[in-house]
Amino acid sequence: MSRLTVFSLCAALAGAVQVSPVGANPAGPPQSRAADDSEVAEAIESAVSEVFQATAPSVVRVESDDELGKVSGTGFFADAAGTIYTLASVVGDGLSVAVTRGDQRWSAKLLTKDPRSGIALIKIDDAGATPFLEQGDFSEIKPASPLVVVGYPFDHDLSPSFGVVGGLDRQSQGKFFTTTHIRANIPVQRGQGGSPVLNLDGEVVGVLVSGIEDGAGCFVLPIRAAEKVRDDFARFGDVRHGWAGVTVHEMPVPVKGSRMVIDVVDPSGPASGQFRSGDVVLQVGDVAIREPEDALDASFFLTAGDPVEVRIARGEEELTIPFTPAEHPLDKKGELQALGPGPGSLLAP
Repeated sequence: MSRLTVFSLCAALAGAVQVSPVGANPAGPPQSRAADDSEVAEAIESAVSEVFQATAPSVVRVESDDELGKVSGTGFFADAAGTIYTLASVVGDGLSVAVTRGDQRWSAKLLTKDPRSGIALIKIDDAGATPFLEQGDFSEIKPASPLVVVGYPFDHDLSPSFGVVGGLDRQSQGKFFTTTHIRANIPVQRGQGGSPVLNLDGEVVGVLVSGIEDGAGCFVLPIRAAEKVRDDFARFGDVRHGWAGVTVHEMPVPVKGSRMVIDVVDPSGPASGQFRSGDVVLQVGDVAIREPEDALDASFFLTAGDPVEVRIARGEEELTIPFTPAEHPLDKKGELQALGPGPGSLLAP
């Protein structure tokens, strides 16, 4: 989508909203307000239609078969080589996966599934160069940012949905996400799990992972988190989340802005000999640490074997320690499940 179209939409929305004092009559005569409303509606329709038309060739229906029967969801091309993002819950065991787009149908193979994000990567062959979606900038996402979902609800054709960002959340209903999720005020339906969530420039900013409140809204995994899965697979053939081997707890009084202090250092873990109980964690890589959710965000993007700098406060000193995470022990992986579609979720197969 052109920047001009986005500007026109924003201008139409701004021009139509006029704030009146409490108890006062709405500004402008009825005919003028109706014209403003019509302009806003036309601008939104034009913007959503343009995003939909531009991105539709990159979005596919994903189907799989398991012991419970046929499962259907949505996916989208991540590159020109036929790699597709979808949800792990859509592909199941990955033994029988097919991808359709209009009258075209391909068999697909499962590349990897990541229980921490709920994302799966699948791939089709012999499709030629596939159209794929450009990625948007997560830092530009904020409450009220407009978003478009393009997916396959139920057994219907590809459809767009429009809404806005409600918030950037680290937890829901008492459970922490493994990384920050976008809460979108967009109605969704079964089958749209795995859909791309796009800004008004037609760039993908996230993957729809679950519905909330009977489909009144949804949670979206930021595309940068999905890209961590794809990048790991490209480099190592699997997802390699990093593990520090420490536990932390929250202090009542912050030290240098952070409440997160190391509690226990696993003597068999990669942090042994570098970190101590009582070290206050100030920053991991480029993520500033202030509260528990910050530590979760930083942890998600650690990759086993990739060095990262960790800044700590130790007594009166402030130290920067080079640190190389290890791979998560197998017996801990079961604790790292994504907060995504479950048996009662709207988007669960």
